[in-house]
Amino acid sequence: MDALERQALLLDAIRRVTLPLVRLLINEGIGYQSFISQMKPVFIEQALAQVQERGEKDTDSALSLRSGIARKDINAWRQNPLLGKKTSKRSIPSEVFTRWISDPVYELPDGQPRKLPRVGPAPSFESLSRSVNQDVHPLSVLNELIRLGLAALESGEHGEEQVGLLNSAFVPQHDLSELLALFVDNLSAHLETATHNLQAHTPARLEQAAYAGGLTPDSAQVLSDLSRQLWSNMLDDFMTEARRLHAQDAGQGTRLVRLGAYFHDGLQPSQPTDS
Repeated sequence: MDALERQALLLDAIRRVTLPLVRLLINEGIGYQSFISQMKPVFIEQALAQVQERGEKDTDSALSLRSGIARKDINAWRQNPLLGKKTSKRSIPSEVFTRWISDPVYELPDGQPRKLPRVGPAPSFESLSRSVNQDVHPLSVLNELIRLGLAALESGEHGEEQVGLLNSAFVPQHDLSELLALFVDNLSAHLETATHNLQAHTPARLEQAAYAGGLTPDSAQVLSDLSRQLWSNMLDDFMTEARRLHAQDAGQGTRLVRLGAYFHDGLQPSQPTDS
């Protein structure tokens, strides 16, 4: 297969992969021109990364050749590479939540996250919040977790205030910025794994899926419930080993590992009939 045939197959595959993303954009009122304007710097940045990886000379012509973007646009990007670009990092509530479910200090003997006194020495919500960030008041972090539907303020046995988690996964129900952060983290990690394997890098990374067709909606729901239980079991095993390795490495390693799962329930494609 020559290069042009490979490119045609890849473009067709990318078109099909982006169908749900395009539906999302249209549903949110975002059209083609707005999307393309955001993609232009991405093509330039990735072309630059390839040039640098190969030790080649960084010129506008080299970037234009690889990205397909005009040299005048590349020059404008060099003058202001942050134009129209918004970067974000994981929020403080997300960091607090992650530490709460992963740090042994804040877990029960059975591995479940413990309810924490709202204030006081560790283990408390106040100490947990301050271990993540000293600048934002713990009450502000708590209020945000409550607003996101992830935690609740309760009364303990003796009337003291304590905080409990309402979910075992950081999936905020009411905050678009947090949902989009998860969207980016999860999908980009999955795509990086898939493209790693597509380019035949070794060793290949885990990227598998199972499917079953010909099911009724009730049967699909049974499998949906089962998938959540299987994920919960896998997550417990994964986090137990992750905590052990984090302690072994003294938290000084440079690698970030992500393990994901998804469940998809859609209409089965119609089968062609014999004429």
